[in-house]
Amino acid sequence: MIEGSEVAILSLATIKQIGKRNVLLGVVLGGIGSIVTFLIVEQAFLLLKAVSDALINLIPGAVILYFSYRFLRGFVKYYFGGKSFRAKMEKWRDEVVERDLQHAGGVRTPEGQIPFSIGNSLPVFSITMTEGFEASLVLAAAGAFNFEWTLVGAIASIILLIVVCAFSYDYLMQVPRWLLDLIAGIVLLSFGSYFFISGILIATGAIS
Repeated sequence: MIEGSEVAILSLATIKQIGKRNVLLGVVLGGIGSIVTFLIVEQAFLLLKAVSDALINLIPGAVILYFSYRFLRGFVKYYFGGKSFRAKMEKWRDEVVERDLQHAGGVRTPEGQIPFSIGNSLPVFSITMTEGFEASLVLAAAGAFNFEWTLVGAIASIILLIVVCAFSYDYLMQVPRWLLDLIAGIVLLSFGSYFFISGILIATGAIS
């Protein structure tokens, strides 16, 4: 949900300059790439499950704990550090538009947008793929324990993002980023700790 919100914010913020088709193509290609990444990592975790009960707890648990650290660090940065999430997204927007303008040689359509092409969709694809890759790792780690509920959670998040995006870019920006990071960090810390500790106990023979 959180990684997807950054892609949604960036897409809505750049759509007037880059053009709807360039943004849509970049998001679609990045989404497909993220799904492929998820399926590959998921299969790797399933192989671990067949090899060792300890590893299937330790490695996904470590992945989840890493991302809990990332989100909690974001909470500290935005809540206590005085960093601005809006400023971060505006910087990303300007960088994406600048890269697209350079790629297009400064050419614009009569509407003032960048011409449609696969190349001009690549900056949005790059951002989508980066955020999607991170989300795919967490989903694959969670899916190693319960694939069905992981899939339900992912689909619910996507639907919620689509509904919010259909109304306004401002709705996404009004949600305190520090609050989302705090909630995600605590949830992932709880599950990651449980799985990781379970893996240690299994490896040491404390539980079977």
